[in-house]
Amino acid sequence: MATASGGVHLLGSKLNLSKVRDVAREELKKILGKNDTKKVIVWDETLIGPIGLIAEVPFLKEQGVYKMVRLPAYDLPEQYPEATEFYFFVQPRIKLMEEVIESIRSSSRKTARRKYTVVFVPQRSLHCVEKLAESKLTHGATVPAEFYITDFHMDMLPLDSDVISLDINTAFKDLYLEEDPAPLHQAAKVICKLQSHFGVIPKIVTKGHLALRVARILERMRREMFGNSNPQAAPGAGAAGMAGGGTVAAAAASSAPAKDSTTGIDTLIILDRTVDLVTPLSTPLNYEALIDEIYGIKYTSAKFPRERFQEDVQQVRKGAPPPQGPLGVVLNSGEKKFAELRDIHINAVPVKLMEETKKITKEYKERHDAKDMTELRHFVKKLPYMQVTKTSLSRHTTIAELVKDVCDKDFFVENIYAEHAMREDEYGPDKPVEYILECLGKGEPVAKVLRLMCLHSVLNNGLKPKLFDYYRKEILERYGYNHLLSLHNLEKAMILKQLETRSNLPAIKKHFRLLVSVDDKKPTDISYVFSGYAPLSIRLIQELAERGGPYDEFVQLLPGPGHHMNQPIPKGQEKKKRPTSDNPQVVLVFFLGGCSYSEISALRFLSQREDAITEYIVGTTHITNGTEFVNSLLTDTPLYSPSKLYDNQLDDNGQGGAAAPAPPTSRR
Repeated sequence: MATASGGVHLLGSKLNLSKVRDVAREELKKILGKNDTKKVIVWDETLIGPIGLIAEVPFLKEQGVYKMVRLPAYDLPEQYPEATEFYFFVQPRIKLMEEVIESIRSSSRKTARRKYTVVFVPQRSLHCVEKLAESKLTHGATVPAEFYITDFHMDMLPLDSDVISLDINTAFKDLYLEEDPAPLHQAAKVICKLQSHFGVIPKIVTKGHLALRVARILERMRREMFGNSNPQAAPGAGAAGMAGGGTVAAAAASSAPAKDSTTGIDTLIILDRTVDLVTPLSTPLNYEALIDEIYGIKYTSAKFPRERFQEDVQQVRKGAPPPQGPLGVVLNSGEKKFAELRDIHINAVPVKLMEETKKITKEYKERHDAKDMTELRHFVKKLPYMQVTKTSLSRHTTIAELVKDVCDKDFFVENIYAEHAMREDEYGPDKPVEYILECLGKGEPVAKVLRLMCLHSVLNNGLKPKLFDYYRKEILERYGYNHLLSLHNLEKAMILKQLETRSNLPAIKKHFRLLVSVDDKKPTDISYVFSGYAPLSIRLIQELAERGGPYDEFVQLLPGPGHHMNQPIPKGQEKKKRPTSDNPQVVLVFFLGGCSYSEISALRFLSQREDAITEYIVGTTHITNGTEFVNSLLTDTPLYSPSKLYDNQLDDNGQGGAAAPAPPTSRR
């Protein structure tokens, strides 16, 4: 189970997100009960990562957990005779219920009676409860076993001091393809919980149809609590009083009222992902986003080839057998060096690492210059920190080398150039992209080809019928007709579609200054995350944070309606004074349909400027990248993890494939 640096990574912003973690830990303690009995946890494998961010292994051991296994698990009492309680942590899925039922049946018929509890995360579903009841497993039952059902309301994960995720990895598909409103309701509940921790948010700004629906749900929650009158309760009292089952008014059942007299969050900005589809489809170039692009970051950790790392980084105990498989590395602000590196351009990472290496080498040499015991004692005190820093530098030097190995390959460079050309309007809605044609000819992974086609379509608000049909025909003929439904999904989600109206993007680019040349190593603009292209979503957020409304004509050109509303501040909660660089306003930005690490880095860049008067906190349904974004909409298609996608482009020696042939003069 992944660790979360003891929660240190959640400290560092004006909004103390460790509160969210602490509330979840307290709820988990109540579920597991007293620690005077030995317990076994049976995991739904998909929950190990997210719950690991809330409760590390030592914390679970303190609650009496002495063994953890994964579903399916059979004959549990025979395998763990000392255990008297078994807890099944599962998502509400019918298939998992079948495994739970079989596990309990195989266990209860052979040994002395034990207590079994199914813990639904984040909450039970009626279908799953009915499925359990078919096997006489109802809450409070004693036959065939002592059995209980409960919920663990872990509906948000604090990933870092400035990032919260709902961990709904299918959110974009759910919202824009399946038209399932469940993520909207969960987003509203989470926002309500945050208000219970940090006070009522005075101003809410939205852009997009779904963002407006979330704002309406929040209004409805408020009316249910206070009727039509303005609330005059203490901050958070409304949210804290929302106890009960699964109704809208139960949104903050486990949250405590905010105690601060000053508003924690000044403005909430809610955005539809469809407001800016170019950013998630583009290849980022900052350190953390590239790690996610190439290796994949899951629950603040990534896996790398173990053989590339030195032994001190692998932290293998003396006498222990050499570990097998990839090396897992935790990536969050709990590690100082990663916090310094994660948001900078990949070209600036080697320079930064070299500076730090020279600095630590100089500090190690100080031991030879010590003239007396006082100076030697001073060096010894610094030694633990220096050793940690040295290990961290070694680790990130290797990771940076792995990332640069990919970035320097021909296929990656050609991909970046093709994306730049598309963003700079070199390919209109009727002109095929030469690099896409080359990828088709080489038979490169269909996820990569479709991603580029989608980017071409989004940048032009669609493709002309002749080119649209040509792209579809090439996909079906080269990769098979099993991709027909995937193409339909992409069209339904309005990502790969026919041109209907002329694109407004040229005017939007000019107004929002999306194309800005910048020094990658010493950037002065957020465009560094794509080496010259500023994410539209972040430019929009800047404008909304500063203006709030009414919207100018260029904001209105973006998809979806704009809306802003003010919430009355309860008694006892002061309104902040005018923001300054010493006392910045806090703006929570919530993405519906996913957010990329490049956008998070761009917002951090804005927050960390010397003259910044705004500190941004990111909320999102999930964190995504271009590969995962496209994969989420594909059906009956081999899904490529980021690492597999890039592995496919390397030969046996880890080198790029053959040099790209000359661009075809005519392929249509």
